[in-house]
Amino acid sequence: MSRQSTRPGTALVPLFAALSLGLTACGGGTGASAEEEGAAAAVRIGYFPLVHTATAVHADEAGLFEAEELDAELVQTAGGAAAIPALVSGDFDITYTNYTSALLAAEKGLPIRLVAGNDVGATDHGVFVAEDSGLEAPADLAGRTVAVNNLQNIGTVAFYEHLEEAGLDPREVDLVEMPYPDMSAALERGEVDAAWQVEPFQAMAEQAGHRKIFDLFSGPVEEMPVAGWVTTQEFAEQNPETVAAFGRAITASGEELQDDRERLVELVPTYTQVSAELTEQVEMPVFQGALDLERLQRTADLMQSHGITGDRLEVSDLVAEPVR
Repeated sequence: MSRQSTRPGTALVPLFAALSLGLTACGGGTGASAEEEGAAAAVRIGYFPLVHTATAVHADEAGLFEAEELDAELVQTAGGAAAIPALVSGDFDITYTNYTSALLAAEKGLPIRLVAGNDVGATDHGVFVAEDSGLEAPADLAGRTVAVNNLQNIGTVAFYEHLEEAGLDPREVDLVEMPYPDMSAALERGEVDAAWQVEPFQAMAEQAGHRKIFDLFSGPVEEMPVAGWVTTQEFAEQNPETVAAFGRAITASGEELQDDRERLVELVPTYTQVSAELTEQVEMPVFQGALDLERLQRTADLMQSHGITGDRLEVSDLVAEPVR
């Protein structure tokens, strides 16, 4: 039977540079260094408690990990970016993170390997304004202040693309970092003119009377991969069967959860602070377990074009080798 732990993950600290200097090889995870035939493979999985990580919790509770002969332990992390240093330092073997954080870490020299996808951008991410703001579209945001949760995040890349499609220089808009839970109040106080909200904060923004002016992952960034599962090079090389089994289980979980709101309503309140009532109102995520390397390469190229990374990254070089 798989296990679930709610021990908090390592908090986000400025570790990328330190880890780049200290780790020329991969960080050692907590899983077995070699796989034993016939034995369940122990794997420690980091996940941030979101609607979108229902894939991991469902795979645990529905026996999908067990069916793949995985002895999985789920560990809540402090966030996608915070999960990367914790992964490399060995707190867990596989973790959920947004792709921008993973690619940025790889560019900094951290030994990150892509394992599986999880969710792609859809109507569950939106840009919101105050009801009476008069703002209607990306072109209206010139000279305005917009809240994002991180200036080096996948959402920031998507936002820049909307601005450029609208004929704006991204520098014409002032992006400010702000935690998702604080954005709605900041809109009400007029501290920001618009805010990027992801579920369940999008549903909360709608409850507060704020108005969505566009879906963030639409138009030039439609169906952009948002987040997935990563490991270290060392763990991938030493445990290829475990990595492959995890990918199969998480893909199967996403397929079972897709459009199954009843299951999400049952599941999400058990590992997040999101109520069943709010889960009833959120826009459903789009789950995708397979890695979309073509779109991920475009993400990497956009990160470079917007100055988030320096050298061009070849995403195909970062994929954990499949079991043959």
